Amino acid sequence: MYNRRTLRSSDCFHLGVPQGRSERCGDYTPNFWNNHSQMSRASVASIGQHHHIALQQLEAIATTSHSFLGPNKRQKFIQDEDGGSAVLVSSCVRLLENMELQCSVGQLLTETVRSQHKILNSGTNSLAFLAGIWSRVALDCLHRGMTVLDIKTGMTKALELCLEACMQSAVCLKEVSSREKPSNTPSDSQGNLVTERFLGVQDTTMPKENVRSTMKHSRHFSSQYEEAKKSFDVSHIARAVSHGCEASMNLVLEACKLQGNITDECGNGALDVQKLVTCPVPGLSEKHSHVLHGYVVLISDEQSSVVQHLQERTLNIALVNGDLSEKYRHVGFNRPARVTHIADHANMTGVSQEEHWIQSALKTLCELSINILLVSGVVSIKLKDHCISSNILIIERTRSNILKDFSMSTGAVLMSYITQLNERCVGRGVKVRRWREFGRDGSTAISITTAGTSLVTAVITSSVPAELQSLEDRFWSCAHRLHQALADGKLLKGAAATELLCIRQLYKSTQTEMENPHEKVVMQLMAAGWMDYISTLMLNCGTVLSKAEAWTAIAHQLRLCEDGGPMSAKVLWAPVERHTSVDCIRNQNEVETDVSAAVYDNVTVKFEAWRRALDLVLLVLQSDTEIITGVNERENVSKEFMYL
Repeated sequence: MYNRRTLRSSDCFHLGVPQGRSERCGDYTPNFWNNHSQMSRASVASIGQHHHIALQQLEAIATTSHSFLGPNKRQKFIQDEDGGSAVLVSSCVRLLENMELQCSVGQLLTETVRSQHKILNSGTNSLAFLAGIWSRVALDCLHRGMTVLDIKTGMTKALELCLEACMQSAVCLKEVSSREKPSNTPSDSQGNLVTERFLGVQDTTMPKENVRSTMKHSRHFSSQYEEAKKSFDVSHIARAVSHGCEASMNLVLEACKLQGNITDECGNGALDVQKLVTCPVPGLSEKHSHVLHGYVVLISDEQSSVVQHLQERTLNIALVNGDLSEKYRHVGFNRPARVTHIADHANMTGVSQEEHWIQSALKTLCELSINILLVSGVVSIKLKDHCISSNILIIERTRSNILKDFSMSTGAVLMSYITQLNERCVGRGVKVRRWREFGRDGSTAISITTAGTSLVTAVITSSVPAELQSLEDRFWSCAHRLHQALADGKLLKGAAATELLCIRQLYKSTQTEMENPHEKVVMQLMAAGWMDYISTLMLNCGTVLSKAEAWTAIAHQLRLCEDGGPMSAKVLWAPVERHTSVDCIRNQNEVETDVSAAVYDNVTVKFEAWRRALDLVLLVLQSDTEIITGVNERENVSKEFMYL
């Protein structure tokens, strides 16, 4: 459990640093990291607390998210010391957004992770882990007397070598689909779909754009989806990138199928994440999670009476982009300077300007016979109360993609102010109905649909309210991983096979002659960082009892590759058969023996996470150096000033 409090620089260095991190042993240690694999804490401490403290902070903060790596995530509680409230988190992005990190490094890490999450909705845990590991690599290089320029050049070259090797090993979707072995999906006692998790542990748990956003709107992107539908079954690809969240991916596939039926497309065709909506509902067990056509949203008990009045009717709708209040002005609005408004007569009516605005807004809504109002921002409480009395349903905080869809399907025109509404702005053909009432909190779930909308809502339910955010995040991660797989057209082998390939590539590179001897050392340290990544993944998954055992298995696999054997991560997951408990014994008939052949990673997601992690480390390294030395590397100075 972590306390949600302000973290000082001294706090950051001591947060959650695991013991025994230098624990590495085994029956085989490749020559290329002899004398270099032990990146000890002592070497970092010898630099001094005031030297490159930011890199030490970055490593320490990133360490707090190590338990989120892999499919078997261990949840954490974040407690607010002042208010006493607590939140349950199971991902790096949620951990960082609930911790008050006031040190600049913490804010940089948070923004980097948030950017990855916003664009791709996946890969944030790997990003944070690698940022911490590569911070340690940079610190070790500084301790060895390398210049910042040598460190930056060496680490960048090492990553590019890894990216090149991984890209060459990427597998096309058709090949991934052909490797999948479809079988009858078992179900539990409640009839829920149950499929095998990564490493074979059953999961019945139910639970944002392409980095190249221009691809979403291009003809090439659309044709890629069409070609994908003809060459393979999307459900096979979905299983390959589910990463242990099979129940969440089943919801995504249901949504994909429902979207296809709505748009008269055959099979499990295109998945449009822009047409997906989630509605988290507390109080119900997870077996109630399912997908529905239209926009499903929770409303208050007061508004449910309006829905009762509007059901079974064809309704008119209006769309407002912004807040619905008298004082709201759209973004970019500038009041004229040095202008004073003076009335030619006193206000003798006793009606305030806000009340006058509310009366005008209600008059507009009633004259245009508007029944439903979707607003992207918040609505004035007084106006909302008047609308309830007039049987007008208002939905606040509506996402822009939902507004756009209703605009296209109903003909409604999105306006900035309610006073701009006229007959041409009104949409028609909307229907609303109750889905379910909840007596505990007085809320009701309703669905808003039109004949032309392809919106699909995934209703996420849980009897544990604290888990709703995690379940919703899992759904979106699955949806974006499938969406990104179809966009990339290729996948990388998962279950640490790709990272194992990186180690092998760096090992091969160190066998060649290099102009700069420092590059060899940097690559050795980077390879050791990948070893730490894989060993942590294995430890979190329960396939090993210690990192020492993990390093032994990794070194054994690398030795097999040196002897001419194929690159495979199969040997890494063999220990799971020894440590699996009686309750989690796998059904050998339903699980593929080679885990790496059944699990895949997104190309764009993984590569972007790696690049962002290294960019962050190099930024912190350069900034720290300029602060310590007072010298800007870009200035024409002699190289000895860059030695620390």
